[in-house]
Amino acid sequence: MLSIIDIDRKIPLKAHILTFLLCILCALTSHHNYQKDIYIHLKCMLVRTPTIREVECKTLLHTMNYERGYPEYTINLYRGCLHACVYCYAPSLIQDEREWGEYVDVKVNAPEVLRKELRKVKKGVVFLSSASDPYQAVEAKYKVTRRCLEVLLEHDFPVLILTRSHLVLRDVDLLKRFKWVRVGMSVTSVPDPRFEPRVPPLERRIQTLKTLSSEGIITWVSFAPIIPTLFMLDLHALFQALKEAGVKAVHAGLLRFENYEISRRMFEKKVGVRYQSVMAGSYAVRKSVEELARRYGFDTSTKIFEWREPFSLERYLKS
Repeated sequence: MLSIIDIDRKIPLKAHILTFLLCILCALTSHHNYQKDIYIHLKCMLVRTPTIREVECKTLLHTMNYERGYPEYTINLYRGCLHACVYCYAPSLIQDEREWGEYVDVKVNAPEVLRKELRKVKKGVVFLSSASDPYQAVEAKYKVTRRCLEVLLEHDFPVLILTRSHLVLRDVDLLKRFKWVRVGMSVTSVPDPRFEPRVPPLERRIQTLKTLSSEGIITWVSFAPIIPTLFMLDLHALFQALKEAGVKAVHAGLLRFENYEISRRMFEKKVGVRYQSVMAGSYAVRKSVEELARRYGFDTSTKIFEWREPFSLERYLKS
């Protein structure tokens, strides 16, 4: 349950306008092809201004009913996502009438709600997040994710993070204090602004993983969704870069819209093709991705997600 307490409309970023003008200047004064850069920044200027709402939530911590090897809990600190990825499954979970990527509800009281809920549950891995990006652009202002990490740290809960943003580096000081933490970066087979309009460039995500690894934080990559007939990556080059970045595990996942009707319709409308037409040979492609990942030394199992509570003699004697 959410209650709206404020509405904050953002204005177009001046940085996009300045960068757009700079790209035009560079195109006029050099031989480099700046067409793609101009396209990206012009698109950023022309898209509708996202609506940001401050809301209050009554619950936050939810149980994930998966088999062993996956997180016990998940928290979504934002409703909606500014990354606006056309293949995202979250719209089907949220079922909001607003256009995906054009709104975010900020759960401003999330840290207080989380603190109360953690006192009532058995310790387990908390996943940030299953239906939003905990480090999307609005986090820079609201710091809801950072404040929730502080709460999780106070209660000594293990944390699993998945993001597409380099903003996670802001919280390295907190992440290094956790006894158990895993930070993952999401990478798809289509790292292109036509499919993920506001996602940081792949090169920056890889550099973020490298920085995290150098700080002693265990990193992993969610290589999903895989869209077999829309593969835009050199896998060998990608896996070599991830290996050099210190990544420990790679988990491949296909584009799946079974039971996600709203997301399927969104994908087909924005991409202009039927979902089934881009999935030919999907399982064979995923298998080949996993085999190549193992050849590069990555763990493709769920072991990296497994957490066991350390043995406590005091707790044992009380039981």
